[in-house]
Amino acid sequence: GEDDRQLVDQLQKLARELNIQNHVEFVLNQPYSILKEYLSRASIGIHTMWNEHFGIGVVEMMAAGLVTIAHESGGPESDIIQSPWKEETLDYSYCTGCLASNAEQYAALMSAIIKNGSSSDLVMKIRENGRKHAEQFSDEVFMNEFKGALLS
Repeated sequence: GEDDRQLVDQLQKLARELNIQNHVEFVLNQPYSILKEYLSRASIGIHTMWNEHFGIGVVEMMAAGLVTIAHESGGPESDIIQSPWKEETLDYSYCTGCLASNAEQYAALMSAIIKNGSSSDLVMKIRENGRKHAEQFSDEVFMNEFKGALLS
């Protein structure tokens, strides 16, 4: 809607002010096939919406194998990101992604993930856990659980 267009305009203006417009691409209103192509090339996904009811975008990023950083509120916090990883987390064996609540936390998490490297044990484990966890939100799992509830 109009609010979304205004936000994109503000972000494009900010990119120009920071002189990073040649390093940022705004991809708007594209078919799912294009979104999947972008997801397949990415390594980190960020979702910044505060108090998102559920967060299907978070699940899609996890299913694509991105290390996902979502806002520490709403559905991503309560239902989607399990055992969130933070820099001080020593046991990351159950981490499915990361949660942040301000720009500094998002930046610190992105920096730490990049510094660890895309093939590090940490990053690979979070990606693997995220993919597995995202499966519980699939249509197939929903239908099986729905059928089970109806038949019980």
